[in-house]
Amino acid sequence: MKKSALIFLMLSLFSFQSLSTADELVFYNWEDYISEDVIKQFEIETGHSIKILVFDRDNDRDELIARNGAQGIDLAVVDSIATQLFGKHKLLDSLENLYPAYRDHIGSQWQQRCGAFGLPYLWGTLGIVYRKDKVSPPPNSWADLLFPQEKHRQHINMHLDSIDTLVPALKWLGASINSLQTNDLKAAFKLLVEQKKHVTSYEYVVTYNAKTANSGQAHMALAYSGDQQVLEDHNPNISWGYVVPKEGTSIWVDCISILASSTKKQAAVEFLAFVSRPEIAALNAQTLWVATPNIDAYKYLSKDFLNDSTAFPSANTLKNSEFYQQISIDATKIRNRIIHSLGLDQ
Repeated sequence: MKKSALIFLMLSLFSFQSLSTADELVFYNWEDYISEDVIKQFEIETGHSIKILVFDRDNDRDELIARNGAQGIDLAVVDSIATQLFGKHKLLDSLENLYPAYRDHIGSQWQQRCGAFGLPYLWGTLGIVYRKDKVSPPPNSWADLLFPQEKHRQHINMHLDSIDTLVPALKWLGASINSLQTNDLKAAFKLLVEQKKHVTSYEYVVTYNAKTANSGQAHMALAYSGDQQVLEDHNPNISWGYVVPKEGTSIWVDCISILASSTKKQAAVEFLAFVSRPEIAALNAQTLWVATPNIDAYKYLSKDFLNDSTAFPSANTLKNSEFYQQISIDATKIRNRIIHSLGLDQ
């Protein structure tokens, strides 16, 4: 009886301690951009829980963080440029102070992109997703999206972003995605205005297609590598492909950052340590079908995944592609005016 009572008391104390130290982490993220299995394993192992808060435009996320420091949010997926900018303005915590081992499994080229304020999470390209039953042969140029064949008109999706929306036009014109030249931006705007009559929506295709009334409407869309997987998950009856156009594209790197305003720093660090594990990074990347910067995770990835050029594009595919760079305030203002003009009636 005494032994049983002691065991009961120890279990009670353990349960109370677990409950008292468990936190709910609010994670600001793209939709379907982390494996559910990864979340479940983290919650089981640590006792913490994850609440996902979704955004579908970089601009919306950046505005929220810049406006009030994202009060109430603990972690966020932030692109590499915004990560360094927000870190510089003390809106994100330095991981060098909180999580010194965050670089252990990450390739050096990816570390540079996120700097000290973000854990390199996933990387990929901007390109064209297309319905395999509607678009044949597959698109191979940004022209296919900018000047669609008649059967695809009013079945084109774009999305509004001050950088990415201009990539198809700038690359087709032979300009840099990071161009600061007013003439380049004006020429790109002219092309996008011409394209507008063929665009059914400027809502991010994953969000757009998730609505029952819209499912199947888009034939082609501006999208990110991995989006084809999400689209098929939402509607398994439609098969999607993904291509990087021959003119080249942008290479993006997403980082996970801890918000400076978070009151749950220890739990947030535990989450970063968990998703940094090579086997966990591999599970997450392969589930999403998006490339990981965690080089030690490669030994856990299947050959099919590693050999898939939509996730791991060849050097030849990327020869005309560019990483994002910070752009001037004047160029940003012009780009924002373009996006505003295109989205006025959306």
